[in-house]
Amino acid sequence: MQFLGARHPPKTVQGSRHLAASLLLFVPLVFAGNQIGSILRYPDVGSAVLFVPYAVLTAALVVSRPRDWVWYILIDSIAHFVTHWPQWPMSWVLLATVANIARALAAAVLVARLCDGIPRFVGVRTLWCFVVGAVIVAPSIGASIGAANVVLHGASDDYWRPWRAWFTSNALTAFTMLPASMALFSYTAEPNRPRVERRRLVEGVLVTAALCATAAFILLGSIERTNPAVTLFAALPTLFWSALRFGAAGASGALTVITFAAIWSVYRGVTSAAGPSDGTILGLQFFMFFTAGPVLALAAIAAGREAVVQLHRALLASLHDHVALLDARGVMFEANASWRRFAESSAAPLHRARTGDDYLAACRSSAERGDVMGTALFDGVTKVLSGAEQHVEIEYDDPEPGRHETYAIRIESLERPDGGAVVTRANVTARRQAQLEIERHRRELSHLARVNLLGQLSGALAHDLNQPLTAILSNAQAAHKWLLRDPPNTEYATEILQDIIDDDRRAAAMIHRLRSLLKRGDLRVERIDAADLVSEALDLSRSELQARNIEPMTSINPAAPALLGDKVQLQQVLLNLILNACDAMNDVEEPRRRLELSVASDDLRTVRLSVRDWGVGLPTDLIERLFEPFVTTKSDGLGLGLSISRTIIAAHGGRLWAENNPGGGATIHCVLPVAEPPEVATAEPTSTLPDAVRH
Repeated sequence: MQFLGARHPPKTVQGSRHLAASLLLFVPLVFAGNQIGSILRYPDVGSAVLFVPYAVLTAALVVSRPRDWVWYILIDSIAHFVTHWPQWPMSWVLLATVANIARALAAAVLVARLCDGIPRFVGVRTLWCFVVGAVIVAPSIGASIGAANVVLHGASDDYWRPWRAWFTSNALTAFTMLPASMALFSYTAEPNRPRVERRRLVEGVLVTAALCATAAFILLGSIERTNPAVTLFAALPTLFWSALRFGAAGASGALTVITFAAIWSVYRGVTSAAGPSDGTILGLQFFMFFTAGPVLALAAIAAGREAVVQLHRALLASLHDHVALLDARGVMFEANASWRRFAESSAAPLHRARTGDDYLAACRSSAERGDVMGTALFDGVTKVLSGAEQHVEIEYDDPEPGRHETYAIRIESLERPDGGAVVTRANVTARRQAQLEIERHRRELSHLARVNLLGQLSGALAHDLNQPLTAILSNAQAAHKWLLRDPPNTEYATEILQDIIDDDRRAAAMIHRLRSLLKRGDLRVERIDAADLVSEALDLSRSELQARNIEPMTSINPAAPALLGDKVQLQQVLLNLILNACDAMNDVEEPRRRLELSVASDDLRTVRLSVRDWGVGLPTDLIERLFEPFVTTKSDGLGLGLSISRTIIAAHGGRLWAENNPGGGATIHCVLPVAEPPEVATAEPTSTLPDAVRH
């Protein structure tokens, strides 16, 4: 149901309006075209020099719906019949009409099929498809029927002479008139016609004036009486102007005017009553034919280039990020609107670079003034322009007053023959805040996991803490007795007090470790000895291992380099792996319950920590998914421990994976980078950037 006041009419109403508008344009054009074709003819053969109805009918068929074709074909047939009968025999007119309809149908079908609809003439491929369908194949079909018509009615004994005349006339018509005709019918059928800019309208008026002046020059200087080359070549500047600025439609319109002017000039300059010779007309047709080809090719190439430029500018304009393009010398030759707006609002000279400025020189000047950001940018742009790097990323905090924003600059090589670079600046403040929020939640989750881990070890930890406290109480009572003697035995009392001090320190160390694991805090990066890390983890879990009758073993390479990381988080990972290994051996006989912690250095860059058990092993289908959240082999497990462990190791730049042992059980490996790789430790000092600039 169509509501009152609806904005758009039904499709059937729209289709009827488009058909009516097209027919109002089609009827006068096709009648006038038939009249022109009957006047401008080969004197001997009788075929038209330029057959306008072919272009008009084909354009109408290409643009309209197939179910409306019958109207155009009917009107074209009527126009052709009214114009040529009774001057020509009925059979001649009917067969010529069949030739015209067959030619137009073939051209419309081929052009629409080869060009995927109405040809846009953007690029050479579309032009070639148009030439094959409308300039070669369709005129060949029409010429074959038309030449047969001429021979059958005794107008010529030679079949190929009228065939050549028909083909040349129709091919030239397609080349010169058809693109403009299709553009005209497309504009008529367009419901939302694009608005013409004033600048474009003024240029169109100037081209039209130049075209009229050129046509007048050709008409006044008759080709038959003057030098034909001088007369016809005078039209090339206007044709090139139309092709470059108004595409195939403009070039086709200009070619139509020049062709009609040249043909009329030939007829005007002949004093003979018989008109110009067939040879003169054929030569003129070939000249215009071979002129139209390059002009349309130029128009298609120019339109393709313009389409690429418009797409390029549209993409740049639609990007919210600030984008600038640099040539091989570092000069900015293009920048989008976001870059220009930022340049206008920025007070820093480095960020005020605009199109035409030497961006590389601006970066160099900023670096010479000691600006850290300028130094980083100059180094990155230089590397990309020289080909040393394909892309460089820099992140910095905006130092300007009133701005608390973080930006990321990405410099990438520009893929073109003479080189260049693409500089993209993006405001990543929201992303940075989201990352910080994610990191905060990760730390909270890690803290909860540590609390849960200590809950599992609470019994063993209470036992370990109770031992030194009990020893302190016993030693204090013994010392008290030795001091009450007369005389007091200070020697024994001193030894007992030293034992109390040692037990107190052992209890304090245990409490300190527990506080470290329970305390919530930021990441604290420090140098860590891998052997001490393993030893402390075993000390925290020793009572649990004893309660489960598990024999711990260590294999530590004394030459293993130090690690760089957060000691509490790495202890959490090791404790989680130790407890998982203990759970894996619950169903194993006690003599076979063994746990091995090893420290090895596979190369000079990494240290590998491994926890091996002699349990039941891991299901093969879970090994790849073992570190995903909520994946567990325990009936009462949540599946978060290993996932959190992997997140912690990844944050340290390491890797965590599991594998089954050939002799039973499983091993989980953890590879972490060393604190000082050899080449970093021995390399020449390099300039470093503060936290405000991050690569």
